[in-house]
Amino acid sequence: NDIDVIPSLNSLTESDRQTLMRNGIELLVPLKNSQRLVGLLLLSSKISGEPYSNEDRQLLQTISDKVAASIEGAVRYESMKVEHGELQKAMDGVVYAVSLVVETRDPYTAGHQRRVAELARAIAKEMGLSDWQTRGIHITGLLHDVGKIAVPAEILSKPGKISQYEFNMIKTHPQVGYEILEKIEFPWPVTQTILQHHERLNGSGYPQGLCGDDIILEARILGVADVVEAMSSHRPYRPSLGLDSALEEISQARGVLYDSEVVDACLRLLRKNDVEFERLMTVASQQYVHNNV
Repeated sequence: NDIDVIPSLNSLTESDRQTLMRNGIELLVPLKNSQRLVGLLLLSSKISGEPYSNEDRQLLQTISDKVAASIEGAVRYESMKVEHGELQKAMDGVVYAVSLVVETRDPYTAGHQRRVAELARAIAKEMGLSDWQTRGIHITGLLHDVGKIAVPAEILSKPGKISQYEFNMIKTHPQVGYEILEKIEFPWPVTQTILQHHERLNGSGYPQGLCGDDIILEARILGVADVVEAMSSHRPYRPSLGLDSALEEISQARGVLYDSEVVDACLRLLRKNDVEFERLMTVASQQYVHNNV
């Protein structure tokens, strides 16, 4: 009834006027959040046929503030999801690109990082870790040997036995990997895990000789996955030792070199189940193909 009286309504186009009239709209309530208009609440006639009272209008105005805040929150949330998704895609691309840099220098271990990442993720799931932690472990697995970029390629692919000097060069890769990635603020302990993935419970690992609980859980998981995958794969200096030998190694060193809970989860996952191991390795291979199509 106020369309021709209130200036802001008087300026409505004929099409908008017809829409309001056709739908029997009697009341327009602006939805504002901090003076920002986020929508309009349009109400048609009451079922009872009674006009809207001042109390009705006050109640609707109170409700409209909450509705406006909810709408604004929902819009921001959707926007954040889109932005997060784009950032996630960018991060995944960077992770895979960095991972492939190492593999191009060391053809004998091509795919090693992806296979370790897939096995580490499976072990983490078997242990009941959250999806968030599991994702972080997978990403760390894809990057864990990035420090090998500082190791001469002729050492990485040397077919014979390496010297102590050459082994000392290889042993620098956790520290180098840490230094390469330390400026990136990952939402998981990626750099610490990379630094520690060759540490062992009894202090015999490197580069810091950490013991027991000083080694973070993610590094203990990655360490077991790394050993199992490495022993199960061909290397320039030896043929594959096989999955059974790898599982025997972690079983015998359970609680000494490797975390007992991690070893138990890995054994549950793979012992007497070569099919599951092959499936994980196949998934890792398919991820490579998918990300390069």
